Formats: sequence, C-alpha cells, structure tokens
Amino acid sequence: MIGNHLEEKNFYNNLIEICESIANGNYEYAKQLFEMTNFNNYPKPIARLAESFGLMLVKVEAREFHLETIIDQLRQTQQDLIKAHQQLKDENAELKQKLHQKFSFQNIIGKSKAVLNIIEKIKKTANTPFPVLLTGETGTGKEVIANAFHYSSIRANHPFIAINCSALPKDLIEAELFGIEKGVATGVDKREGKLVLAKKGTIFLDEIGDLSLSNQAKLLRALEEKKITPIGGKRPIPVQARIIAATNKNLEKEIKKGSFREDLFYRLNVIHIHIPPLRERPDDIPLLIKFFLENTCKQLGLKVKNLTPQAKQALLNYSWPGNVRELKNEIERAIVLSDTETIDVKDLSEKITISQENSNPLQLMSHHNNLTLKEAEKILIQQVLESTQGNKTEAAKRLGISREGLRKKMKRLGIS
Repeated sequence: MIGNHLEEKNFYNNLIEICESIANGNYEYAKQLFEMTNFNNYPKPIARLAESFGLMLVKVEAREFHLETIIDQLRQTQQDLIKAHQQLKDENAELKQKLHQKFSFQNIIGKSKAVLNIIEKIKKTANTPFPVLLTGETGTGKEVIANAFHYSSIRANHPFIAINCSALPKDLIEAELFGIEKGVATGVDKREGKLVLAKKGTIFLDEIGDLSLSNQAKLLRALEEKKITPIGGKRPIPVQARIIAATNKNLEKEIKKGSFREDLFYRLNVIHIHIPPLRERPDDIPLLIKFFLENTCKQLGLKVKNLTPQAKQALLNYSWPGNVRELKNEIERAIVLSDTETIDVKDLSEKITISQENSNPLQLMSHHNNLTLKEAEKILIQQVLESTQGNKTEAAKRLGISREGLRKKMKRLGIS
C-alpha cells in the first residue's frame, strides 16, 4: 500500500494537474513534477513514481527536440524539392519551347508551291483529331511534316512517339504498339503500348505499308473504337493519341495485291498529304542547301562555309534520288572534307560531279570526241528528262529554256 489514502489521492490529483499542464505546453510545471521526488514530502514509493515521471518527461523533451530537428531538416528538404521542382518545370517548358521552334511548320524549308500548300494544309488541320496519311518517296521529309503537325497543334505539350513499322518483326511491333501483359511468356514483364504512352499526343507510324495484316486489324479497331487490348490482356484501354501514318508505297496498289486493308486505308486517309520528290521542286534546293550549311557548321563550331558557283550549280543539276536526306548528307560530307571556307566541286561526291559534267553539251563533247554538238545536245536533254521522270516543265527549268523551247528541240532532235 502507498501511504494513507488521503495522501495518495492528493498526490495523484497534483500529478494529473501537472501532467495536463505540461501536455498543454506549459513546461514551467515540469519543475513541480521534479519537486514531487522529494522523499521528505511523499512516502518513498510515491516519490519514486514521481521520479520516474520526471525521467519520462526528460526523455519526452529530448525526443521533442530531436523531432524538431528532424522537422527543420524536412522543411529544408521540402524547400529544396520545391525549388528543384520549379527548376525542372522551367527547364521542361524551355525544352518544349525549343522543340516547338524546331519542329513547327514555320521551320519547314521551302518556297515551292508544293511546300507552301503543305504548310497551308497543316495550319488548317493541325488541331483536328483526324488521322493523317503522309505519302512520298524515301527521304522527302515525312517525319518532318509529322513533327510539324504535332508541334503546331494543341497536342504539342504531350508526347510525340515515332515507330518504324518496317524495323521490327510482327510480334515485337504488336507489343510495341499495343502493349503486353506480364506472364504472357516466360520472363515477360508488363509493358505499356506506345499508343497508350502517347497519351493525348501523337503517334507517328512510319512505313505503315509494312505493317502485318493482323496488326492492321488491331490498328483499325484502335481508330474506330479508340481502344486497344494488350497482348494477353482482357480489358480494353482507351487511346487518346492522334495517329499520323507515312509510307513510300502506293497503298492502293498494295490493296489490290491483298497486302493492305482497304478499310484501314480509308480510315487513315482522312487528311492526305503527298510530299513531292526534291527533283520536282528545284526551287527548294537553294534554301535547303543554305539551311544545311548553316546548321551543320553551327553544330561543328565552324564559320559558315560558302559554295563556289560551280559547286552550287552541280548541286542544282543533280536529280537527288535520295531526296532531302541525300542532300543533307552531301552537304555534311562536303563541309567535313573541304579544307577551306569555300566548298568547291572537288569537295562533292563523284556522282554529283559526273552529273555536272554530263549536264553541259560541250563537256560531253570533250569526253566523247566523236560527238557532234547536236548529238551532245540530244544526250543532255534525254538525261535531264530521265532525271525529272519525263516532267517537261521541270526539265525546261533545269535546261534554262522555256517549255515551248524544249518541245521544239525535242521535235528537232527526234526525242519522243
């Protein structure tokens, strides 16, 4: 028993009052708690009990001090995180702005009627949700146009994801596009499809003509129902991305061959843009040359190099079967190989210089002593017509004569 009943009751009443005061933040009452440990005032067991409460208070205060230190550290960490988050937001916004500046339609290089028409169509349709089909030869810049659609639209702040349908086997492209569930095969982990990862952005399907018929069927469903089902999945997942497809094939011919679905073709062909080959838009070549010269020299930290008139003419006369991509590669090569600030004909590829030599009847005669001027002129016109795929208007431009003048020369020289 702890002393008499009255003494015990008084002790506990005092103890409760002191503890409540301390709990409410009135730490000055802590002194009274320690005074209760005075063995003369209270029986020994009660004094020891009070002493234990006092020690407990010391530990609580120590813990509170430690917690305050941790809280201060957490507050500082929070401030650092807020600062870092804001910095990331600023950097992200800056990056998006740079991407917009680099890939929007304002950066499509060209002044030909074909390019101006493409830019106008992008302006009119960029913010619509409809699919886009881009057609044209390899190297004409279909991905550049796809980027322009994306970065000129309300989708610009969302992902732009490109997939080359000819670069992956059938099963892999299916998993890439539509996703796959965990455990479908040994060691396979769950993976989201690119159509889902694109979110409200754009998915660019290059070489759509090489997509298998089974994947074409799944893509058609995605276009019609705005949903996809991953490999091994049971529930469809909503798709919000805009689809832009591109091909260098004639899809209507592929339909007749049975290698492309007609219903998918019409689904994709809502907005159709054909990008003509570079040989059909020679007015764009000087602008592209200037752009690639400036851009490449800047990347290499060089002063912008110039072209001699002969080198420029050689580039203008070449037919560019590889289109814009081939022109870009040629300019980059010439910049690296040129020893001076001026690029000459000798710095160009052999295929370019040979084409330049064959574009002049006098040079043709110098290489073939038995040729007459009339024969050399005939060979020249035939070569230019071949390089323009029979386009007489374009051939006349390259030869520096009128279309009517070309027609008369062809008749005189017996060129059909």
